[in-house]
Amino acid sequence: MTSSSKIPDNERRVTWRLSQLLVLGAFFVLVSSFWNSEKSEQTAQVDPPVTSENSTTTAASDAINKPDDARSFTFAASGEILVHEFVADAARSSDGNSWDFMYMFESVQQVLVSADLSICHLETPLSENNSSLSYYPNFEVPYELADAISSAGYDGCSVASNHSLDTGIDGISSTLGHLQDAGIQTAGMRDEDRHSSSLFEVNGITVTHLSVTDTLNGSSLPTRPPWLVSDLDIGRIILDAQGMRSSGAEFVIVSVHWGEEYISDLSDHQQETVKALLDSEHIDLVIGHGTHVPQSVIVHNEKYAVAGLGNFLSNQPGDERRRCNECPPATQDGMILWLEMEENEEGKIVVVQASYYPTWVDRTNYEIVLLDFHESSDISSETLLVSAERTANVVEPLLKRATSLPGD
Repeated sequence: MTSSSKIPDNERRVTWRLSQLLVLGAFFVLVSSFWNSEKSEQTAQVDPPVTSENSTTTAASDAINKPDDARSFTFAASGEILVHEFVADAARSSDGNSWDFMYMFESVQQVLVSADLSICHLETPLSENNSSLSYYPNFEVPYELADAISSAGYDGCSVASNHSLDTGIDGISSTLGHLQDAGIQTAGMRDEDRHSSSLFEVNGITVTHLSVTDTLNGSSLPTRPPWLVSDLDIGRIILDAQGMRSSGAEFVIVSVHWGEEYISDLSDHQQETVKALLDSEHIDLVIGHGTHVPQSVIVHNEKYAVAGLGNFLSNQPGDERRRCNECPPATQDGMILWLEMEENEEGKIVVVQASYYPTWVDRTNYEIVLLDFHESSDISSETLLVSAERTANVVEPLLKRATSLPGD
C-alpha cells in the first residue's frame, strides 16, 4: 500500500483502446431483490446455467435516471497468470534463448483490446534478464511475458500475491520495471522508484486501482518495509481509497489475492471482508484471485465483488510431468469479467451491467481458450461445455454470460 494516500503525479497515461458504444436498450432491468433492503447483499448460488434470454441484468438503482451526456466506460478483468515451467517451455524459442507468450493470448485479445480498461493479475515475478529462472514453489519467470501482457490488450495488472517476494526486493523491481517498459501500470507492489497504486483516465473518468494480498509464502505480512507488498488491512485500504477519492478518483477498484485454494465457496473471512470494503463509500468494486478456481459473486450495497476469477494461464491441474494431485479440473477454468460503468444523475460512476466470458486453458499448447467463440476441432466440445457449466454454476445468475464478442 502506498505510504501516502495522495494520487502520485507521475502516473503514466493509459493507452487508449478502441471503445464502442454498446447498445444498452433494456439494460436497466433490475433484480427485484435489489429494491428490497433486506436482500441488498446476495451470494451467487450453485444453480443450473441460465440462458441469455432469462439472465438477470443487474444495475445500481440510482443509475436509472442518467444525464443525456453521461460518461461511461467498459472494464475487463481476468484470472490468474501463473507461469509454471511447462507454460514457459511452450513459449521458449528453438534456440532456447528467448520466450514468446503472445500466441497464448490470441483467443482473448479481441475482448481485452475492446474494453476501455483491462486489468490482469500477474502472480509470478518477472526475471531481470532470464539468467536464473525458477518455477514452483518459488517463481522467477521470463521477462518477455510483460510484452505478451501488453500485446494482449491490458492496461494494468495487480501484482500483490503470495509469490510477490519469491525473488526478494530485486524481483519486485524487475517485475515492475519490465511491466512499466511494456506500458503496463501496476498495483500492489512498490520499490523506491514506483508507487503501489494505478491511476487511469478512461473516457474522462478517473479510475484508481489498488491491489493487496492476504497471504505471502515464507514470510509474514505486513512486509518490512510495509510498502513493499500491499497487504489486506481493511482500515488502511479504506483510508487509501478515501485519499484517492479526495484527490479526484471517481471509481476505485480493489484487487485482493486471498481464499482457500481450489474452493469455489467463499469463506466467512472473505464474505466479511467484502462487506467491510463495500460498506465504504470510497470503494466501488472488489475483484479477487488466489484460489485458482472461479468463486462466488456478491452484490452488497448495490456494488459488486467477484471474489475469484479462476486461473487464466497455468499448468494446473498438471499431468504426468508434474501432477498437482489436489488440483481439481476447475483449475483449468477462468473468466474475463466484463462490466459496463455509467455516470448517474448524481454524477457517480456505477456498474450498470455485469457479464463474463468463460475461459479454459488448453494445456496441449497453453492457449487461453475463449469458450463459445473457439472453433478448433482439436478440443472436445464436451470438454469445453463441462468447463463452461462449472463456471456458470458458480457465478450465475449474478453475472450474465456474454453471447457475443465486443464489436461483433
